[in-house]
Amino acid sequence: MSKKLIAVASAAALALAGLIAMPTVATAVGPFAVSTSVSDTLSRAASSADGSTGDLELTILVPSQDVLRLNVMDLPANSTTGTLLRFKVTTPLGGAAVTATAAGGGAKLVTQAQVTAGSLTTASGASTVSVTSDSNGEVTVYAYTTSTSDSTVTFTSAGSSKIIYMKGVSGLLNSYKLNFTASPLNTAASGDISFTGTVTDMFGNLIKGVTSTSIRVNGIGGNLSTNLTPVDFAQNATTSVITFDIANRDTTGAAAINLVMTTVLTATEGSPTKVTAFGNPVGTQFFNVNAVDLSAQVTALTAQVAALTAQLEGSVTKDKYNKLAKRWNKNNPRNKVKLAN
Repeated sequence: MSKKLIAVASAAALALAGLIAMPTVATAVGPFAVSTSVSDTLSRAASSADGSTGDLELTILVPSQDVLRLNVMDLPANSTTGTLLRFKVTTPLGGAAVTATAAGGGAKLVTQAQVTAGSLTTASGASTVSVTSDSNGEVTVYAYTTSTSDSTVTFTSAGSSKIIYMKGVSGLLNSYKLNFTASPLNTAASGDISFTGTVTDMFGNLIKGVTSTSIRVNGIGGNLSTNLTPVDFAQNATTSVITFDIANRDTTGAAAINLVMTTVLTATEGSPTKVTAFGNPVGTQFFNVNAVDLSAQVTALTAQVAALTAQLEGSVTKDKYNKLAKRWNKNNPRNKVKLAN
């Protein structure tokens, strides 16, 4: 082969090698990383809350309506309306596959395409989404949650992964259902009736921070009227269970007590705005009670006990007893009983 042909062949080989290597150089963008938009999360008030552990979880509002909202502020301030956490994933290469998986709590995921299309509801998300990064190696994924329990979102791409911890926040304005019991329903005149229960949001999350002004107590019957005063009102810091007492009417007779939710999503007390996707709210609860003369009840019960005792004694004769005793002794010779004389 002539020197001229050898030179041409070498140049062609070098050019071909350059063409093959060029795409790798062009798409290399840096290390795998996941970042959270500053304006989306409530956690930014505490600078250490970065979602890296369960103790440093990111927090976001639980949806109060059947709609998902992205906080449009681009400032390092607390979100006041947002229900979507925005994650920007950077992959080492452009066009890389990224998988995001939500687990625990009520976390779900939506893609940028879904957010762009709009009309997102609390049913729009999925536990896992798969997307592809752009030529810069970037892709955006969003998470929301319907639970105040901990959730995790795991991002993976090309063998790299990162876990983000998050949970929802649901305040008094999300109060949707009362769930109380009362005992005893029959008391002496002016006797205490104890109420125990919880307030939950539309997803069943326990509402914290409930006070005696959050529930109004009304009464009908005897001296009972509106705005009865709860006694020893308390909410357990751990279980969120609420307890309080109400005095029954001060004369004997029937009465009714109802609890009314006062901190709701509408100005009308006891009437949380119904959201079809969340089921029927429970803004009021009624309890039928009685104030009774306990001394009269004791006398009546004593008479009933005496009558039953006499009836029992009269139903067992000596002959009947001895007949049963003989049968027992026959079957249990080592454990005999005495016959009645």
